[in-house]
Amino acid sequence: MPSICGNSRSVTALHLDNYENIYVQVLGQKHFVLLPPHSHPCVNRKPLRPATYARSDKDDSLDLVMDPALSPGEEAEFVTFAIWDPDRPAENPTPYSKLAEPIRVTLEKGDMLYLPAMWYHKVSQSCSEEGICVAVNYWYDMDFSGPLYPLTSFVRSVS
Repeated sequence: MPSICGNSRSVTALHLDNYENIYVQVLGQKHFVLLPPHSHPCVNRKPLRPATYARSDKDDSLDLVMDPALSPGEEAEFVTFAIWDPDRPAENPTPYSKLAEPIRVTLEKGDMLYLPAMWYHKVSQSCSEEGICVAVNYWYDMDFSGPLYPLTSFVRSVS
């Protein structure tokens, strides 16, 4: 069972998972911004090159380093990612972004959230007096034979 620890600077970009998720807040607060699967036309998914942040050799700043280093003639891999942010709706919108209706949920210590597969979510946090935020979650595979996967595939294909 994965545990997630961080501080108040920890934020995930808007994304979705192919897993059902049961999420329990242990310490601090988590702030979720949720969008149902039919919001796909609103989130402006684009193919992006994988990258990581690495400490700069010159100072204490972070540099964006593209992953992985490519050999001559090798094609870059791409990851399709939502580039629209519901907290900054004017940046990178689609014509449909204004129709999105984000659901905002804050989990307190002891709260549990069921996050269905294929729901877009962005997560930030507020720390406890100890200066950390701790949560535990349990992921399990979605049922690809049920109605959710064909429905979300259809929404993606027509948007």
